[in-house]
Amino acid sequence: MDNFYAVDNQSSSNQGSSISYLARSQATKMAKRKHSTDVIYMPGTYEEDDDKEYAIGKSPIIVKLPVSRDAIFYKMDHKMRGKCVILNHDTFDSEMLQPRKGSMIDVETITETFSNLGFTVMDYSNLPYEDIETKMIELSEDDHNDSDCICIFILTHGRTNGLIHARDYAFSLVKLWAPFTTDKCASLAGKPKLFFIQACRGSKYDGGTMVYASGNTSETDSAATVPYKIPTHADFLFAYSTVEGFSSWRDAEYGTWYIQCLCKVIQEYWETTDLLKMLTITARTVANDCTSTHTNPAKNNQKQMPSLTSTLTREVFFTKKK
Repeated sequence: MDNFYAVDNQSSSNQGSSISYLARSQATKMAKRKHSTDVIYMPGTYEEDDDKEYAIGKSPIIVKLPVSRDAIFYKMDHKMRGKCVILNHDTFDSEMLQPRKGSMIDVETITETFSNLGFTVMDYSNLPYEDIETKMIELSEDDHNDSDCICIFILTHGRTNGLIHARDYAFSLVKLWAPFTTDKCASLAGKPKLFFIQACRGSKYDGGTMVYASGNTSETDSAATVPYKIPTHADFLFAYSTVEGFSSWRDAEYGTWYIQCLCKVIQEYWETTDLLKMLTITARTVANDCTSTHTNPAKNNQKQMPSLTSTLTREVFFTKKK
């Protein structure tokens, strides 16, 4: 494995500006129009009553957000940072799944890094699916009003189409995050819900492409108390160790490329840099500095590309706790 701790110097100020007047005006103008969706109703697969469940039968809950409507940054000065839950899997019931040697190194690194950020770290190893489901529901039912956010790591084997392995069998990643939407977990409304997934997302290998580098060149809101809706799926981040369809690499002695790089970057930059920028640095580090070494020629000299999906509506800065 190549040296994957080298990181370019990056920094970010906490400066920002509110949403522009033109953007707000355009959004308001669009909101007053009659809208349609791009859903195709297929006979036998989608009933008209399904719409009624969401549009007619439910009274929307009203939750007070911890930040103003147009805030650029998430509020990160609550009494507590929040919980960081690690779901680690390095042994499995099925003989078809090889032990994930080195995963405990990742657990130790995550624990050290996120404890330093102020998180309460909770480590669960080799749980069966039913226990994972129970833990997620219990966690969503906790009172998070005094917390900045929540963070969940899943370290395991994975497949395509969002399937990840518990100790006993594979399940959909949706089962992890669905309990934390705002309609189910009101105390995390308007707060970051961070998911880090260290797992393969397929069996393909990335052989990379040879390239060469080019040279360098030198407000006051009078309606602040009026309720408004936010999407139930707002404020989620899903950070993946690899792209869909491809493998994710692990070193039996040093841990996984992605987790080790991620934690190293956070340790170095968290005081000056927002989370998305740190994830960009992590992605660049893994992409540029990590290359596989394997006795199988088909697995040797391979690359890896982290990816992410975000519905974050603000910037995440892990400001120091007093």
